[in-house]
Amino acid sequence: MTMVETPSGKGAGDENFPVGSVLLPRRLRPKVAVFYAYARAIDDIADNPDLEPEDKVARLDGFDPKQRIPVAERPEIDRWVLALAHGTLKTVTECLDAYDARGAGEAIEKLVDQLSNWYVRRNRRRFWKSEAGADKQAAYLTLYECLDMTHRMMAPFMPFLSETVYRNLAGQVPGSPESVHLTPWPEADPDCLDDRLVYEMDMVQQAVALGRTTREESRVRVRQPLSRLLVSAPDERARAAVSKHARQVEEELNVKAVEFISGDSNLVSYQVKPNFPSLGKRYGKLMPAIKKALAEADGAWIAGEVAADRPFTLGIEGQDVTFGPGDCQVLTGSAEGYACAAGGGFMVALDTGLNDELVLEGLAREIVRSVQDARKSAGLDVSDRIILGISGTGAVPEALRVHGEYIAAETLAAELAAADAVEGWSAERSLEDTSWNITLARAG
Repeated sequence: MTMVETPSGKGAGDENFPVGSVLLPRRLRPKVAVFYAYARAIDDIADNPDLEPEDKVARLDGFDPKQRIPVAERPEIDRWVLALAHGTLKTVTECLDAYDARGAGEAIEKLVDQLSNWYVRRNRRRFWKSEAGADKQAAYLTLYECLDMTHRMMAPFMPFLSETVYRNLAGQVPGSPESVHLTPWPEADPDCLDDRLVYEMDMVQQAVALGRTTREESRVRVRQPLSRLLVSAPDERARAAVSKHARQVEEELNVKAVEFISGDSNLVSYQVKPNFPSLGKRYGKLMPAIKKALAEADGAWIAGEVAADRPFTLGIEGQDVTFGPGDCQVLTGSAEGYACAAGGGFMVALDTGLNDELVLEGLAREIVRSVQDARKSAGLDVSDRIILGISGTGAVPEALRVHGEYIAAETLAAELAAADAVEGWSAERSLEDTSWNITLARAG
């Protein structure tokens, strides 16, 4: 058995991390800490953080796991994560039957990542909205079912963590076994499996991941909307998948539109350089000619071969020279006004040009963020409505005029006025050459 190290450096036996010793590959051990933090955070979905454990189920906005909603009637994102969970369960069962603990652990790791980094994040509004109904019940029910499967799959690997999660969730339902280790091993439901939907979302996430890379490289603020993302897909099936879910790509990357292009459309330039330590041992005096040949070759084609880990051959001074993994380096550059990234057969280009309309919307989003920070500093509950005052320089007045309703809705402001017209908590914020003052008070 190996003691797991938490991010704070304490062992898994620490009283604040009741996980215990686990049998997992070293690469997967950080996921233990991530999942424990995530499992603890699930309780924060509800409104009242002070209830005792026996009140957990009621705490989730009156959520009753026995109030069923057929999977076919739930939103697509619910059907996707359930298909992923049941597919993971099938994989984990097959791996454990074959004594492949590593394969099972990696499958669970991927599911936990998808639950926390995609499903819960993209459904926050469904969990937090005030009105009850079938949509909110479906969100809670889907998350509950996924967690129930996940902690039972984790039980052989992480007995104490899975027990903690079980007692917070399923263990509170009347008639449930006392321990997760007394429950039967879950069975994958064939009716929940949907390979097509899982594939589509995998393609969407690949495009989004590349888009995030371009965002980081361009150094354009995440809250600044951009006009479009250009996408070149590896094949028609992948293109159809991204096109079908283009709205999710737009939301994730804060762009107004997703447009498809063929190839790199001259948006990406490639520079191929030889790896002298690797090739020099084999070709010696031929290296100057190899360097020239790589510089003059089709960089896009070489980039594709290198990305796929396929060897390629060039005829150089009457000799066939074969390049394998690590024999050359491909450097990419973006056309003016674009940030580009490629991987997995995709190429995406983020149009970084800004007009006045986009700049105003970006400023409005920055104002919303600053008001949310001020709400926290003022000690307000997330559900408290406020009287909000904002005044500022530069484009702030125009942003308030154009996007005032959006700012008020996002910050739960019952009234929006000038900063000096409201008495209460105050704060100052700035962005580049623009600054604004915020005052807020609890409404009513």
